[in-house]
Amino acid sequence: MRKSLLTLGLASVIGTSSFLIPFTSKTASAETLNEKKQKIESKQSEVASSIAAKEKELNKLQENQSKIEKELQDINDKALDTSNKIEDKKEENDKTKEEIKELKKEIKETREKIKKRDKILKKRVRALQQSGGSKGYVDVLLGATSFGNLISRATAVSTIVDADKELIKQQEQDKAKLEDSEADLNDKLKEVQSALAKLETMQKDLDKQLDEKDKLFDEAKDSQKKTAATVSELKSEASNLANEKADTEAEQARIKKEQEAAAALIKKQEEAQKASDEAQTAESQTTTTNTAKTSLSNDDSSDHSSKGSSNSSSNGSSSKKSSSSNSHSGGGTVISNSGGIEGAISVGSSLVGKSPYKFGGGRTQSDIDNRIFDCSSFVRWAYANAGVNLGPVSGTSTDTLIGRGKAVSASDMKRGDLVFFDTYKTNGHVGIYLGNGTFLNDNTSHGVSIDSMSNPYWKKYFNGNVRRVVQ
Repeated sequence: MRKSLLTLGLASVIGTSSFLIPFTSKTASAETLNEKKQKIESKQSEVASSIAAKEKELNKLQENQSKIEKELQDINDKALDTSNKIEDKKEENDKTKEEIKELKKEIKETREKIKKRDKILKKRVRALQQSGGSKGYVDVLLGATSFGNLISRATAVSTIVDADKELIKQQEQDKAKLEDSEADLNDKLKEVQSALAKLETMQKDLDKQLDEKDKLFDEAKDSQKKTAATVSELKSEASNLANEKADTEAEQARIKKEQEAAAALIKKQEEAQKASDEAQTAESQTTTTNTAKTSLSNDDSSDHSSKGSSNSSSNGSSSKKSSSSNSHSGGGTVISNSGGIEGAISVGSSLVGKSPYKFGGGRTQSDIDNRIFDCSSFVRWAYANAGVNLGPVSGTSTDTLIGRGKAVSASDMKRGDLVFFDTYKTNGHVGIYLGNGTFLNDNTSHGVSIDSMSNPYWKKYFNGNVRRVVQ
């Protein structure tokens, strides 16, 4: 009997130990996972703070970039206006030179008249000298044969004297007129050339300012890209930490479930042990056999529990591996619309000289009703009226239009293609090519107008980007 009880006690201890060991190990694992979770949460807090700081920095960079972009637009407007003024002054300069040329021709003719008058006066002087100088007129009067003849001779002498005086007076007036006209034109030419020189100097200064602002704009853009990349990396890290935390919590839940199952099994063994102790009067062999069966049953249960845990872990791992990502790409297509090009050009040309430019205009119904646009909204509106959709009213800009249609070589561009210019930024201005080196556009200097691409200003900023949106 004593041997049977000893065997039962050993079996009970062995059976219980087989569950106590993994339970203790899992408790330690749970504590380790809890520490890991705390570290993840601490790291998440740091990453969240970094994201907030970087997003604040990104907002400031975006505001700075917008400010520089506006300054570039203002300088660009001044540059365009100055370029047009230079063209006007050049025309005025050429016109003044032509006037001087005509005046010189008139001066030459007047000088010929003066020479002829001089000859007449010299002949009269010679006639007077040959007849005795001033006494010749007296002799003419004294030679009168009657009173009537005297009156006639006196009248003739007076007429000749008055004619000489008139010639001399005309000579002086013509000379003074020529001198005044020549002086006035020379002064005008100096003023025009001085104004032209100032405008050209101003244009150089504006070009220098544009170059400096372009550099600042590029630097701001690069800083914005770097900061945005950092924010993206931090968000990716935050996502990874969230996934890691979720995995850790799932592992904690799994371990807790296994611990509860192990505790329940131990309790069941203790109850079985208590029932065995109460059966002290049973036969020794029977008690030993029953105890051995209970031990084997417990071992099988432990094996099944481990296998179940292994299968659960395997399934979790498989679930973690199942992930996918989608990518899509898109490209502009050329719209087939018979008459779309001429329709857009026709409706756009109807506003030439009638529609003022407004930066950011054309994106509200009020602006559209009042025909107030900027360059990109004008192009969108013109094509929209011809049945060609180049984008939404509020979301169309030069940045979106550069992605429409397909790229075309500048040497192959044709009527209706969109042409781009690097004004206050890359692809900062857009217009509709008309052919023969002209394009229809809405600019700050003239509003909606037809301009020449050979104009020094447009020629300088045309970047060769041409997009065919309709065919």
